[in-house]
Parts: sequence; C-alpha cells; structure tokens
Amino acid sequence: MVNIKYKEFEGEFVKECPCSPEAVSCGYYNLNLHTGCPYSCTYCILQAYLDSKEPVFYTNIEIAIKHLEKIAKSEKYVRIGTGELSDSLAFDRETDTTETLLKIFRKFPEIIFEFKTKSVNIEKLLKVKPEKNIIISWSLNPQMIIEREEIAAPSLKERLAAIKKVINYGYKIGIHFDPLILTSGWRELYRELIEDISKTVNKKRIAWWSLGSLRFPESLKTHIMKHSGSRLFDGELIKTQDGKYRYFKPLKIELYKFIRDEIRLKVGKDTPLYLCMEDREVWEEIFPELEPDRESINRYLYKNTFK
Repeated sequence: MVNIKYKEFEGEFVKECPCSPEAVSCGYYNLNLHTGCPYSCTYCILQAYLDSKEPVFYTNIEIAIKHLEKIAKSEKYVRIGTGELSDSLAFDRETDTTETLLKIFRKFPEIIFEFKTKSVNIEKLLKVKPEKNIIISWSLNPQMIIEREEIAAPSLKERLAAIKKVINYGYKIGIHFDPLILTSGWRELYRELIEDISKTVNKKRIAWWSLGSLRFPESLKTHIMKHSGSRLFDGELIKTQDGKYRYFKPLKIELYKFIRDEIRLKVGKDTPLYLCMEDREVWEEIFPELEPDRESINRYLYKNTFK
C-alpha cells in the first residue's frame, strides 16, 4: 500500500517551466500539486532533487485556483500541466487528484491542461466526458531503453494500449520523446518505436510531440552510477555552460534530424513537433519553418490543440 502524505503547500503552485539560460522557452507552465514518483528512471532529476520518493499531495488547492485565475487574465495562450515533480497519474488509484483537476479545468476552458505520465492508470479519465482543453501525454522510449533506464515503469506495450484507449474515448494526446538516448542501434530502436506509434495513434489526435535529448546535472552522476545496467554514458557527453551534461552538438543534431524525418515519414509531415531545452541554433537547424521564440512556439502548440 502506498504511504501518501498530505500537507499544505507554502510556495507558488504555478510556475513557468524552467529553462537553461540559452534555451528557447515553449511558454509552458507547471502546476505543482504533488511530489514524489514510484518509478526510478536513471536519468530523472527528481532522483537528485527530492529528499524522498515518498509521495506528498498538497491540500490547499484553492490557492492554486487563484493563481490560475490570475494567469488566465494575463495571458491569451496558456498551456499548463502537472508532471514536473511527479508523474501525473502514477498515484491516481490512491487519490482523487484527477477528478479535482478535471473539475477545475472545466472552469478554465481557455487553458490547456496536460496530464504527463508513464503510468497506465487511466480508469478515472474514462469515466468523464473528455474536454477539448485536456491533453493526456505519455513519455515514450524503445522497450530496450525502458527496461534498462525506466525502472519500475510500465512497458511500451502497456503505454501504447493506454494511449489507444484514451484516444478512442475522445481525448487528444501528447507524446514526449524526452530524453532521446544515444545507444547501440539507436536508429533502428527509434524507427521501430515510431512505427509502433503510427499503428496506434490517429495523427489528428496528437496535440503536440516533444523532442528532447539526454541532459543531466553533475549532481545526478552519482545516482546514475548506482544503476549497473544503465548505458547513459555510452553517448559522447560534454559538460555545457549551464553545468549540465549533453550530447556533443553535431551528434545531437543528427539524432533530432533522424527522429524528425522518421516521424514525418511514418506519422505525418504536419505532426506538431517541438524541441525541449534547446538553444536557438538547434531550433533553426531542426525546425527552420518555426520562429524560435516563446510566443510563436506556444501559440503554434496551443492552436494545434483546438484544431
């Protein structure tokens, strides 16, 4: 049985998603209603950031609603989600947070809300009418990488089955290839993953699809080394100006171009793709058709959701 703590939150519930100084922001906001995650992904910053994996859910949600009211008045295109400090649905069978969030965002139909998850706990989502401003998103990787790096998380097959169910029920979905990981045979692994997705997903139901390459701070190295089966250090990593380890830029651009082209070939040339935590130079190389600034990217993703 999961031991969940409940307490009042003393910080700001709504914060803009943090970017490295040189990274282009996509204008996304985080809604921090709970912390802790049951999964032990080797690359996850929560392993170094949180003192405990034990889940904590915050009870003073009325303050979060006031924050949402403020941001709804101040910005035209708002995309927000849980998932920064926890998995959005991992504890869904033990809490009523999903029901609460669905009720809240019915009152803010102009705000797009995203559940971001690796979980397959979708039962509560399938008991209510899908709303146009609710997106259910999954972080996906090839099964070999899931087994090696996403410890205790559901399999690729389980996640794809959950995606199919929520699409058939009427939701739009998001896909997150983050982190993309360079490993032996990565081209074939990701080609097969994209093929599997193309057989599962109606491309018209994709709100957005993010691409982000592996990156981690110095503080996470010790945690990664505890996992003897991890192969995160296989790629050519260099320490960048923000103190994080990232792939050598030419290799990263090669990775992004391959994934971009495979998605456009197998899923659709108009698939709404974007980059996560990348600088202007990489944006211009991978998506020259999209102006790499916060307003343009956010507006593009927001409007695609309501198509």
